[in-house]
Amino acid sequence: MEYLEDFITNLSSRFRKENDLSDITWTMCQTSDRFLEAFVQFFFPGVSTDDIYLQRELSDDDSRPDFYFQSEGKEYLIECKIYDRNHHFEQYTKRFKVPAERLGYITNYPLQKVGFTVHTWTELYVYLKGRIPDEEASLWNGYLGYLKDVCSVFLTNTPMNLDGMFSLYTFYRGLDEVFSFDNDHYTAFLYDSRKDTNSGGNFSGSTPREGVMGKYFEVAFKHVRMKRAWGWMGVYFEREHPLVCIGFDDRDGWGKSVFDLLIDRVDDMEAGLYFDAPYYDDETNGIWFDFNKADEFNQLGNSKEQTALLKSFLQEVLDTIYSIKQS
Repeated sequence: MEYLEDFITNLSSRFRKENDLSDITWTMCQTSDRFLEAFVQFFFPGVSTDDIYLQRELSDDDSRPDFYFQSEGKEYLIECKIYDRNHHFEQYTKRFKVPAERLGYITNYPLQKVGFTVHTWTELYVYLKGRIPDEEASLWNGYLGYLKDVCSVFLTNTPMNLDGMFSLYTFYRGLDEVFSFDNDHYTAFLYDSRKDTNSGGNFSGSTPREGVMGKYFEVAFKHVRMKRAWGWMGVYFEREHPLVCIGFDDRDGWGKSVFDLLIDRVDDMEAGLYFDAPYYDDETNGIWFDFNKADEFNQLGNSKEQTALLKSFLQEVLDTIYSIKQS
């Protein structure tokens, strides 16, 4: 049964959009009557789910709520949002002639709307977590793993330590030194254009990325026919054990020259001394190298030694790229 749980959870790596989430939630409701009952009663406590059919989407001109069902002669709608902020409260109640209390609404961010009840996916996660039937545990846990990943559900009782946050700043400032190279094979340095990087390496488009901090670097390879590239190095700290990584994406004027060199080889590339086997990530459309010396990094006695270790990581990545280009 663990394969079932892993299968559903792993869907989050490819099916992450709002429609995907609604489709998989609908599939869960079709698969388990217990899940259907819990899902419906999360929005509408006390509503009977006996003999109901949960319809995936109800379309009428420009209105298309995600779920529709009837129970005891009354119509109900549910609208699902992840990050989209284009809302349809009055539009749906007027179009489908349902009162506000029969419009279920769920988002991935806090939202208040006078006269309506708005839930979050985190609230649903906690609600379902407390109602898992033993005989369907793998199915439910798989869905909850999927939901947790797609909606970035964050729940912890671990106490915060404000003093420890200085380490993140030290890491961030230390990258300037990590990026500095000028040897026989390449030159590399910090790329700090505020315009091109949307005010720094922690942004995707114009939006700050939660739990991510890093910077861009520029690298020019010598004695080989290869355009210069701009990569990113940083840390994902939205997890208990942060991940340091280096990435090159498939954008012209950024990491494309490295990406094009590696994309047909990446599945056969092996781990190095400082990084795990590189991989392609379709969400970022990039080639990634993950740092594999975190334990050693944490045991070093000062920040200079730690910066030197990160510099060795980047050097091995750049040496690997150069060797492949020469071969």
